[in-house]
Amino acid sequence: MVNFSKSFSVRTKYGAMATVVFASIYVVGAYISRARKMSKEEHQGPRLTRSMSIAVLHGGQLALQRLFEYHEARADKSAVEIAECELKTHLAEQHPDYKKLQSVIGKLEISGKEAQAVEILKKATAKARNEGRNHEAYEYEMLLVEMLIYKGDFKEALDRECLRHAEISDARRPLFKAIVHIIECNKNEGTKYWREFNDLKGEFHCTPCIKESMEECQLHKLSTNFNEFEKVVHMLKKDIIEAPLFSYPATYGEHKYAIPTHRTTCSSPVFFSDYWMVLKEIQNLCKNSSWSSSGLRYMQGKAETFAGNFSTQDRIPYFVHYNDSIEFPCGFLKKFPISNSDRTDMENCEGVVVVSAIFNDHDKIRQPRGLGSKTLDNVCFFLFIDDVTLKGLVYHRLIPRKSKNYKIGAWRVVKVLSKGLYENPAMNGVIPKYLVHRLFPNSKFSIWIDAKLQLMVDPLLLIHSLVVSENADMAISKHPYYIHTMEEAMATARWHKWWDVDGLKRQMETYCENGLLPWSSNKLPYPSDVPDSALILRRHGLRSNLFSCLLFNELEAFNPRDQLAFAYVRDLMSPRLKLNMFEVEVFEQIVVEYRHNIKRGGGASGRQEAGPKGPKTKKTKRAGPDLLYVNGSCCSKCQKYLLEMWGESES
Repeated sequence: MVNFSKSFSVRTKYGAMATVVFASIYVVGAYISRARKMSKEEHQGPRLTRSMSIAVLHGGQLALQRLFEYHEARADKSAVEIAECELKTHLAEQHPDYKKLQSVIGKLEISGKEAQAVEILKKATAKARNEGRNHEAYEYEMLLVEMLIYKGDFKEALDRECLRHAEISDARRPLFKAIVHIIECNKNEGTKYWREFNDLKGEFHCTPCIKESMEECQLHKLSTNFNEFEKVVHMLKKDIIEAPLFSYPATYGEHKYAIPTHRTTCSSPVFFSDYWMVLKEIQNLCKNSSWSSSGLRYMQGKAETFAGNFSTQDRIPYFVHYNDSIEFPCGFLKKFPISNSDRTDMENCEGVVVVSAIFNDHDKIRQPRGLGSKTLDNVCFFLFIDDVTLKGLVYHRLIPRKSKNYKIGAWRVVKVLSKGLYENPAMNGVIPKYLVHRLFPNSKFSIWIDAKLQLMVDPLLLIHSLVVSENADMAISKHPYYIHTMEEAMATARWHKWWDVDGLKRQMETYCENGLLPWSSNKLPYPSDVPDSALILRRHGLRSNLFSCLLFNELEAFNPRDQLAFAYVRDLMSPRLKLNMFEVEVFEQIVVEYRHNIKRGGGASGRQEAGPKGPKTKKTKRAGPDLLYVNGSCCSKCQKYLLEMWGESES
């Protein structure tokens, strides 16, 4: 550990002196922790961690320069905002000042504009090389390598030509190679290039003399100790992976009220393959010309409700599907009211799509984390909202008031005119949740994620590990507490998750009458009847599309509580669904769960009616006689189910 206390001053735009006190720096961990804390509190403004880490690895003066630049940027944000123009100006000069270029690069990273810097530097490098200005091309490309590292494009950074010139005694070449190899867990190569980096620094007498500042001496020691060097690189890697896709205003509170997990260890971890291998494999799967997404022919026409509201007797014959000529009911018997431009973009999504929805302003928009450098080029992110949610986004200035095409971070936001759909916002939300294969007819894989969740793992890795590698049609987490459908039904009534308790009773009696049984070992390989349906991963094909259509029809017939119909549809449908029901510990590894927005008058699961002062939640409608009795005598249609569930069956 390296300890030192030192104050230094930076001049703000008002001429005042802002003093920053550093105490007890451990691989600049304290500083970086402080930067993280400030970014969480303020949600906006410059950031330092990644460029500071690179600068510390350089050692000495550059690290101190980045500290000054960071604090100047915090005092005068306009200096950061014009950095892109400043970069273009310096690159256009006949004799570029490389020290100034290095400073501008730092400002662009601080402002999160490394992607723009990469494009500018690529063009400048190519132009200089074509004009025979090899020295300028080399220097521009070195800056480009640094920005590619910030951006997370490690392989592309390592492949740049400037890193192949071993005849040039430039310490940046082995430094960048060492960083990339350590990030990619290739410690032997990382150690080799770290040694070369320090050898070159020694040749050019880069060791600070006694007259140098104490900060520079300490930073030099950090860069020349491999264990400390490696820790900074891992910190850099973490910051690159966790770099935010969007800066929210402090008033929005997108990360408030996270629900803690109670498991300190994970007994059933999920393992992910190499990102680049996964990317290539999924790209090949999506481009496969022999891919057949579905053999279903969907019912056309018009109806009073979105899915036609078929009776139980009319729905049951569709559970067995072996005749592709039969038209299948699967919603869209009323128009799904979105704009033509949104519809076109949805149809153009041809690979993997991640879908979410916020209706009735029930949740916050949360950006996915841990995305690979090519994921946004290969995965579509679509979020469906209604007018109520849109008003909230406009209020927080996340969306311009007069804009028609909405984009917030990774999410393409699609406005749905829910007036012509269902009265209940939760029912409108299950349209994109279960009919994703119809909204995105050319997508091959999809991930549904409830808006209460934040995705923490790259969706390509999730699809590969939980669907492709398991040869599954669908992957979904087991429920943390229940395994029987009736347990979930009782909890739904007990905790007022649905207003019509009598309707819940009729639903369960319908399912018991038509073959629903409690879970037992006879249902294996299905390990449970109750999922946590907040996260659903699908391979679009006959079986998963059939399941989704059948389940949506049940939701329209009864209520949007999809866990109640899950086992009924899964067990009765044919052909059988290949389902990967993974452990709760896996769910907790790959997402963070947050509480819904707190609202007066109940949530979206209750039925709402318009009133003079806004929406009102309809009072709970209690159930009739107990499930075991009909007209005061034994027995109801669910008696056999309940006795088996309780282990009291005669057999």
